[in-house]
Amino acid sequence: MKLATRSRSKKGSALSEFGPAFFLLLTFGLLPLIDVVVIGIDYAAAYYLNELQLREAQKLPKSVATSEKGPVMDAVPKLWRAGLIGGLTPANSEIITAVDYKPVPWQPVGESQTLDFWFVTVATTASFRPLLTIPFLNGIPGLGAPITFTVSGRRPVENNRFLNE
Repeated sequence: MKLATRSRSKKGSALSEFGPAFFLLLTFGLLPLIDVVVIGIDYAAAYYLNELQLREAQKLPKSVATSEKGPVMDAVPKLWRAGLIGGLTPANSEIITAVDYKPVPWQPVGESQTLDFWFVTVATTASFRPLLTIPFLNGIPGLGAPITFTVSGRRPVENNRFLNE
């Protein structure tokens, strides 16, 4: 009488490899992907804030736009943080805004005189912390360390008489 020997199935080896593979896939795949998506949202939020500030600086007198307590540097960032996009982004520090006015000379074709068109430039610097801090990637901005964006925009001044006010 021959005893039936059962050979061990090799299908169980896949189950023992699932735990470490899932850990590696989650740690180095899914979590960094979520942080990269949040980095894109943070950049879009910084760009939107810069556009809001630039729109206000374009319409206001120079003395009001360059004031520390004016609407461009103080009120607009506060309203941005209270809104949906500013509330979703985890801002790490204060928002730094620089407002600058410069003329751009332009000479029409066939004319002898040069006209000056004034442009306002607003540079917004905002720092964001990562949504999920990954301990293995702590030196990489946006994944384990805060990331800083500086967004700059330029538009023509609506009324040149505002430059002297």
